[in-house]
Amino acid sequence: MKKKIGFSVFPGWKEIKDEQLKIIRIAKNYGFSEIFFGIGPGTHWKTSIIESYTIAQEFLKESEDYYTFVDINPEILSTLGISPQEISKLKFKGVRADYGFTKEQIVEMAKQKIVELNPFEISEKEIDYILSQVNLERVKATHNYYPVLYSGISLKIFEEKTKVFKDRGIEIGAFISNPKFNLRTTLEMLRFSDPFTSTSFLSRYVDRVLIGDPIPEEKWLIEVSEAFKSNKIKIKLYDERAKSLLQSTFIVEKSKDYAIVCIPKEKVQSEIPKSYTKIFKNSVTLFNNEVWIFTKDLGVAPFTLIGEIDDINLEILRNSNEVTFKLE
Repeated sequence: MKKKIGFSVFPGWKEIKDEQLKIIRIAKNYGFSEIFFGIGPGTHWKTSIIESYTIAQEFLKESEDYYTFVDINPEILSTLGISPQEISKLKFKGVRADYGFTKEQIVEMAKQKIVELNPFEISEKEIDYILSQVNLERVKATHNYYPVLYSGISLKIFEEKTKVFKDRGIEIGAFISNPKFNLRTTLEMLRFSDPFTSTSFLSRYVDRVLIGDPIPEEKWLIEVSEAFKSNKIKIKLYDERAKSLLQSTFIVEKSKDYAIVCIPKEKVQSEIPKSYTKIFKNSVTLFNNEVWIFTKDLGVAPFTLIGEIDDINLEILRNSNEVTFKLE
């Protein structure tokens, strides 16, 4: 499936309305194609659902180039005076059935619009029933985000829930936070990761990566876009002399239990002299023009220390066969 990136807007957060509209106008220039709308009550605003929905109509006028979908539950629909049988009255291209709907109601909505399922609010049996009643193209899924610290889900649970949908060919998405808030993330392990790293990691599991926190800075949109389009691993570079060598593409060799070895696809020559260093977990080193990234603490060895990698990027590397490096 074609991978996609998106972002979130919250029309009820009136204090940042203009900033949110700006993001809608510029994000498509960086390859963003989806917008998640939250119109229910939020942590930072007390705007009513009715008023939020009204403001959302202004946002939608600027969003014709995007796939737009809105989070709904029975209370939101009741407030708007809309039943599942009348979901076509909503101007969004899709709806996310957060909680509180029967499988029959979801089928009825999916006959009118794309319906996004909540992985934590539906059983496999219910998913199979829905797919037996409507075309696969009418059904997607999006994980929750978890604003409270330590409330995000573990990678193990995330993989289990995601697999249910991937096995059935259903497009599934998940959220990353942005450094302005560090709130609306699906995976707790990514809460404080930068947008590039979060996108690189998450895109290996899901079809759609969405920025959960609103008004990301433009530089973060660019980071998400770059991670989305590339297969780069981020490392912190200590030795500028290694910069030219690290512009190469590398084959990832993972046969050793103490290090991952990145071998240049094309012959390159480094002028950095050999030296000895104390090997530590996450160290990035050079040995005979190969990049050795250590996964364990070891003793002193004839490797030249050139940088360091964080745990998330190390995990991405473990699951890669060919990479380039993003240097910071």
